[in-house]
Amino acid sequence: MTYLNLPKNWSALSLSDPELAADVVDLFVNEGERRRGVFTALICDEQDRYLAAIGIDLSGHFNDLQPSDCAVALKPVLGALQEYPRRSLLLALGRPGPPEWPEVDTEWAEAATHICQAATINLLGFYIATPTEVHALNLPAASSARLAAGTGC
Repeated sequence: MTYLNLPKNWSALSLSDPELAADVVDLFVNEGERRRGVFTALICDEQDRYLAAIGIDLSGHFNDLQPSDCAVALKPVLGALQEYPRRSLLLALGRPGPPEWPEVDTEWAEAATHICQAATINLLGFYIATPTEVHALNLPAASSARLAAGTGC
């Protein structure tokens, strides 16, 4: 997966496709942001197409992050999204370290899922972007079932 694989019309396509979404995450979360620690929210329209990206810098705090910090980081994004119903969200945690860091990755994906569920915002996916790769995390079962049914988070 790499942003070099993106089709020219990628912004007109739905980011509900995990392979396309991973390539878009690769485009928006650069290597420096991955090394520093940046949480990126990609805001999408009603058809899950890209609208805007917001990067939340976690540098200096990354080693001390807790799942509750996900709510703090997402608060301004969720407030804006709730004003525009039917928008969706794709999240990416850019971080240093090995490609798999289960205790941090899983906790953040679960926290993001629960936060989106409570805010009734459609979470398209949660990705980890390390200096060497981008990969999707499985969302908790309740969220996956709602996503498959098209009912949002």
